[in-house]
Amino acid sequence: MKRLLSVLLLFITVIFSGCDSSHKIETAAIIENVSVKREHGQLYYTFYKLSSEEKPQKTSIPASSFEEACKLAGEKYIPHLSLAKLRLLLVHRDLKDSVMQRDISYISTQTYFSPVAYVALCDSEALRKTGESPKLLSTVEEELRLCRKNNPSVRLDYLSIFNSLQRDNGNGVEIAYLNSENELKADTEKIFRKMF
Repeated sequence: MKRLLSVLLLFITVIFSGCDSSHKIETAAIIENVSVKREHGQLYYTFYKLSSEEKPQKTSIPASSFEEACKLAGEKYIPHLSLAKLRLLLVHRDLKDSVMQRDISYISTQTYFSPVAYVALCDSEALRKTGESPKLLSTVEEELRLCRKNNPSVRLDYLSIFNSLQRDNGNGVEIAYLNSENELKADTEKIFRKMF
């Protein structure tokens, strides 16, 4: 009887072991960098996946906002999308007035975004370079930290930018601007609170 009970328990343990959702970690598409630019009159949000490859996998999604881009990415383009490890949100400089505040307002209400993600404006060449190599992201982050060290009023992460914009009394909020005139370098640029 004990032997039969042992065999039965062993059989049940083998059959019902493990978790159904345990495979999600392995298949999660962890996004490390997102860039925003306009091409041919359409906004494109490009999601760069965390990867050990020399050139990261990217998915460009036409969308009118970051909220829509995230929704489309999760539903159609990037199954198991995860923004918990997002390091950088890079926005083309021409979009600072039309996109920046709206997208940062959206991100600040979402709990699944990394709270330490940096936000910066970029020129076209800087956006292109940052998408070429995962190693360059560390260089960009160093440039952004150096920019804040030299300009303590610069806001780098989306929460500090959002909070500063909410308190802005018309003087604007200083954020980092990555340009690639001679080499990739971080300067400062002001954005102003926009009433919706």
